Amino acid sequence: MTSSDFNMLRLEAPRDLLQITDGTTPPEQALELANPADWVRTMARQQKQAEKDLRQLTELCGNTIDRTDQRMVPIEEAYQTLAEGTRYVNDQVNANEEIAENWVRTELANTANAYQTLAQDVWQAFLERTDESNQQQICQATQLTRVNDVLTFLAEANIVRGQHLATFQGNVGLWAADHQRKMNQVEAELRLAREEIRRIPPGYPFQGCQEQGSRPQNRYNSGEVRSDHPAPV
Repeated sequence: MTSSDFNMLRLEAPRDLLQITDGTTPPEQALELANPADWVRTMARQQKQAEKDLRQLTELCGNTIDRTDQRMVPIEEAYQTLAEGTRYVNDQVNANEEIAENWVRTELANTANAYQTLAQDVWQAFLERTDESNQQQICQATQLTRVNDVLTFLAEANIVRGQHLATFQGNVGLWAADHQRKMNQVEAELRLAREEIRRIPPGYPFQGCQEQGSRPQNRYNSGEVRSDHPAPV
């Protein structure tokens, strides 16, 4: 194994909740990602961990989960949000496209918060279904481990979100500076145009006529008789 192998990340498509409860795995090809960001590694790892935890909870419930149980609603919603975030990143990698700035600023934090809800509620469900004190201690220890994972994910998400916000604000600042420069240029051109107007002599373009003591002549006030109207007898 070379050093470059340690920089590779295997991205697998997230399974939906029905596939998890049934224990089936879709035949989808995994993606290999070189030198991924820390938050991408964490998200991929926690996606797989969430699937394992949900599968373990299903087995504890006799391979059936009551979908009408109101306690399952936030678990399903949180898993759906986590899976959608993972699927989006997988799709972008598969299409060789960059992850959108807007997604990083908004949805990444939502994905991290979803894993937090999922980890808390799943292991709380384990505790409620476990009577033995030793098993409860194991569940509590595992829940604490998941909480630490959540804190890592949230910290990484906040770091990258802050970096993208700083870049976004920097771009906005550059745009605002360029916009102000153009506005200043327009205002300068307007001032120059006003000065040119003020320098025009009063009465222009009839100034030459006024200096001669007359008013502009035309065919009617010059005494000229039009050919189509005969002079009076």
